[in-house]
Amino acid sequence: MIELRSEPYTLISRPDIPETEKRFRTHLNAGWCSGVMFGVLVHHKFAQPIEYDAMLWNHESMLFVEYKDSVGAYKRMSAKRAQQVSAASRNIARRFGFDRYTYIMVVNGIPEETKKGEVVTIPLADLPNYIPEFQSTIPELDYVKKLIAKYERKENPAEVTREGVVRELRVLEGMIEQLR
Repeated sequence: MIELRSEPYTLISRPDIPETEKRFRTHLNAGWCSGVMFGVLVHHKFAQPIEYDAMLWNHESMLFVEYKDSVGAYKRMSAKRAQQVSAASRNIARRFGFDRYTYIMVVNGIPEETKKGEVVTIPLADLPNYIPEFQSTIPELDYVKKLIAKYERKENPAEVTREGVVRELRVLEGMIEQLR
C-alpha cells in the first residue's frame, strides 16, 4: 500500500484489485506517463473520500480516471457529482505541483464518447488510443491571460471602462478567494 501526502490531501492506494477493473487496466495506455496508481482513495480533512480507479502522471500533467463497468453504474452517477470530482481533481493536481490535469470517466458498454456534465466520458474500447486533453490547474492565471489578450488585441479593441475593469477584478478576486 502506498500513501502520498500534500496537505490537505492524502492519497492511499487500495491493496486489492477488483475483478471488474481487470479489463479496464489492460486497456489503459500508460505509454505517455512516468507514474501510475490504481485504486486510489483521496482523503481531504473531514470530507468524504474520493476514489479514483487510476491516476497517471508525467512531469507536468495528471490524469484522473473513474471506471464504470456498466452503463447502469454510469447512469447512477449524477452530472453534479462528476463536476465535483473534476473540480477536486484540479485541486489535487495543483496541490501536488502539476500544471495540467484532466478527469475522465471510462464506461464499459457505451457506444461513443459523450459527456456527463462537462466531464469527458469514453467507451472502454476507445481507452487504448485515448489522448487526454489537459486543462490548467491554475484558472486564475488563465483568466489573467485572457484579459491581457482582450486588451492587447488590435482588431476590435476592447473598450476600457472603470466599471468593466472593476467587474473583471472582482471575478479574479472571487477565483482567488475560492482557494482558501
